[in-house]
Amino acid sequence: MRFSISGKVMIVYSSIFIIVIFLTFGLSYVGTVGRLEQDMKDTHIALLKQLDDKIKIVFRTTEKDLLNLSQELEYVYFMYDSYDDASQKYANFFGLSNKLKTLVHANEQFSSVFVYSKVSGDVLTDKTFIKQDASSDNWIADYIDMKGYSKWIGTHKVWDGEKDQDVITLIRPYPLISSPGFRKGLVAVNINEDVLYRMINDVYEGSRQSAYTFILDDKGNIVTHDDKTKLYQNMNDVPYIQRMKGETGSGHFVVQSNGAEQSVFYTVSDYTGWKIVSVIPETQLYQPLDSLRKFMIAIAAGMIVLALSVLFYVNRRTFKPLDRLAGKMSKAMTPAQQSQTQGLGYLETVFDEMFTDREQLAQRVRDSKPVLKWRIVMDMLTGYRSDYGSVKRQLEFTGVRFLSEMYIVCSAEIDKEGGIATKDETLYTYALCNVAEELINMENAGVAVDMGAGHAAIILSFAEGDEEQNHLRALAVLEQVLDVMNRQFGLRATMGVGRCYRDIKDIPKSYDESQKALQYRMVIGNYTVISVEDLLGSDNSDYYRIVKMTDRIVEALRQTEYGKMQAHISLLFQEAVGSGLSPELIRQLSYELVMKSMQAIAATGIDTDEILESFGNLHERINRCANWQEAELIVQSALEQTARKLVDKRMLRGSNKSIDKMLAYMDEHYAQSDFSLDRLADQFELSPTYISKLFKEHTERNFIDYLIEIRINASKRLLTDKNLKINEVSEGVGYTNTRSFLRAFKKYTGMTPSEYRDWVLAAETAPQ
Repeated sequence: MRFSISGKVMIVYSSIFIIVIFLTFGLSYVGTVGRLEQDMKDTHIALLKQLDDKIKIVFRTTEKDLLNLSQELEYVYFMYDSYDDASQKYANFFGLSNKLKTLVHANEQFSSVFVYSKVSGDVLTDKTFIKQDASSDNWIADYIDMKGYSKWIGTHKVWDGEKDQDVITLIRPYPLISSPGFRKGLVAVNINEDVLYRMINDVYEGSRQSAYTFILDDKGNIVTHDDKTKLYQNMNDVPYIQRMKGETGSGHFVVQSNGAEQSVFYTVSDYTGWKIVSVIPETQLYQPLDSLRKFMIAIAAGMIVLALSVLFYVNRRTFKPLDRLAGKMSKAMTPAQQSQTQGLGYLETVFDEMFTDREQLAQRVRDSKPVLKWRIVMDMLTGYRSDYGSVKRQLEFTGVRFLSEMYIVCSAEIDKEGGIATKDETLYTYALCNVAEELINMENAGVAVDMGAGHAAIILSFAEGDEEQNHLRALAVLEQVLDVMNRQFGLRATMGVGRCYRDIKDIPKSYDESQKALQYRMVIGNYTVISVEDLLGSDNSDYYRIVKMTDRIVEALRQTEYGKMQAHISLLFQEAVGSGLSPELIRQLSYELVMKSMQAIAATGIDTDEILESFGNLHERINRCANWQEAELIVQSALEQTARKLVDKRMLRGSNKSIDKMLAYMDEHYAQSDFSLDRLADQFELSPTYISKLFKEHTERNFIDYLIEIRINASKRLLTDKNLKINEVSEGVGYTNTRSFLRAFKKYTGMTPSEYRDWVLAAETAPQ
C-alpha cells in the first residue's frame, strides 16, 4: 500500500509526537517532585548564604572602620599613653571620644566602641571613660593575649556606660599586626544582637510561619535566635547540632523532632566559622507540591488532546499542499528525476537551496557593513542621528568603538597634484581612513569614512578632559596621521578641524567648521592641519587673556613647584587688578582657578570632593572677601593644600622602572618629528595600549600630553637664545608645522613664543 507524503508524515510524526508527549510528561511527573524538592532545598540554602553574605559585608565594613580608626593620631597617643602633660591627655581623650561617637553615629549597626590601652590600663568608649582601677568593667583586657589579629565574639552582655546590651563584638589589637606580648592595646566594636536578627527577618521577609532560624558560634553558643530566651544557651547537646559538628560549607538533612519530621538547613561561614541554621517542618516545606501534582495531570491530559488536534490541523493545512506541490514538480521532471521524488527525498534539495540562500544572505550582510558604517556616519554629520545609545549599538555592529561625549570632526582631502585615477583615489582614501582610526583608537576613540572624490570625514571622541585640551590632542593625533601617510605611502593630505563639542547633536556644527577650515588651505597652505581656531582669531578681552594665565598656575600645581605657583598666582591677581576688572570678575576668576585646579588633579586618583569639603564653602568665602588680597590668600592657601595632597599621593605610589626608561628615551628623542606612541611601543616591545595605561598611572597624563609638555619645556630653553628664529625653535623640538607649535605653546604658557622670549629677556636685564 502506497501512502502519499501527507500520509507518511502523518503516521511518522503523529507517532513520534504522541510518544514524546507521553515520555515527556511521564518523566516530568516522575522527576518533578525530586527536582522541586531539590530546588526548594537549594533555595533555602541560598537564603542562608545570602544571610551569611550580608553578615560578612557588615563585619568586613566594621573591620575597615577599625583600620581607619587605628590611623588616627589620637588613637595612637591613647594606646601609648604618650602625653606631655594632663591637659594634652584630656584634650586627646576628648578628640578620640568625639571620633568614636562619630564612628558610632555614622554606622547604624554599631552599638558602642571600646578602646583599651594596655600601657595605661584605661578604657575609653563613645559614652564613658573607665579608669584602670575599675577592673570589673574592663572585660576587654582579657583578650590582650588572644590568638590571631582579630576575633569575633558571639553574643555577650556589655555595659557601654549607660546600660547592659546583648552585643556581638569584633576585637583587633594595636599595632594591627602584632603578637601577644608586643601589643599596646585593643579596640572593640560592639554590634547589637538585634542587628543580626533584623537581617534574618529581612532575608525571609517575615514569612517563616512555624520555621525558625538561628546562628551558633564556633563553641555552639546561640548568637541570635527568634526566641530571645534561648540567647546564651549552648546547643552542642542537641542531636542535629552534633550531626553538623565538623561540617564545612552548606548542607541539609531531615531529623525527627517534636513528633514530626523537620528539615534542617545550615551553612558554615568561611569568615567567622559560625553556623547559620534554619529548621522547617516537612509539611510546610513541601505543601506546594500537592496542588502541583494535580495541576500536572490536568495539563498532561489537555496536551494530549491538543496535540492530536494540532496534528490533524497541520496535516490538513501543510502537508496536503505539499502533496499537490510534489505532484506538480513530478510532472515537470524527467523519468530519472521523478524517481528521486519518491518519498521525502526531494525536500532535501529544497532545504539545501534554502541553506545556500541563507549563507548568501549572511555574506551580503557582512559585505554591507562598510556601507552601513558610512550611512551611520553620514547621518551623524547631517544631524539625522543625535541619540548616542542607538549610534553606539549600530557602530559596534560594524566594529567601531565610540565614546559618549567630547566630539571633534575633521575633514580631509588627499593631494591630487599630478592627477590620480579614480581607483587609486579610493584606495588612498581608504588607507587614510585606516591609519586615522588606528592612531585615534590607541588612546581615544573614533571613526573615519570615505566621502568620495578623495575626501574623508573623521570623528574623534574623548573620554576625559575639557574642550580646549581635547582640541589640542586631536590636532596632535591628526598631525601624526599626516606624517604616517607621508612616510609609509608617500601620500600627502590636508585636514580641516572643527571645534570640540560635548553633545553628539553638535557634531554637524563641528563638521561645518572643519569644512570651512579646509577651504582656508588656499590661504594657509596645503598638506597641514588647519584648525577653525586659526581662522577666527583670539578673544582680546582682558578677562579672557587673564583666564589663559591660569594654565601656568595649574601646570605649576601639577609639578608641585610651590615657589613658581605662588609667583604665578601673585602675577595673575596683579594683572587682574591692573586691568581694572570688576570685583565680581575677580571673584569669578578666583573660583574658576580653584575649580580648574581640582579638575587637573582629578586624574591622579585624589578625592577632590574631600579636598573641596576641607576648604569649607569656598564660593561663599570668596564672595565675602572685602578686597582682592583676601581672595588671593584664599586661592593660594587652597592650592598649596592641594599640592601637599598631590605630593603625598605620589610618595605612596612609588616609581616604575619601565616608565622611567621610557621617559629617559623620550627626553633623548622628543625632537624627532615622527616620534609617536607606536614608535615607543616598538622600541620597548610593548603594546601601545599598555604603554598608554602606564603613562596614565605614573605621569598622570596621556602620552600625547606628556610629549607636548616636554617639547614646550625644551622650546622655553631655546627661546632664551634671541638669535634663533621661531621656526628654528619649532623644528628643534620636533614640530614640522610652526603653526602647531605656536598653538601648543600658547596653550601651555598663556603667551606666544615671542611674548615669552621678551618676558624672559626683560627679566634677565631688569635691575636686581
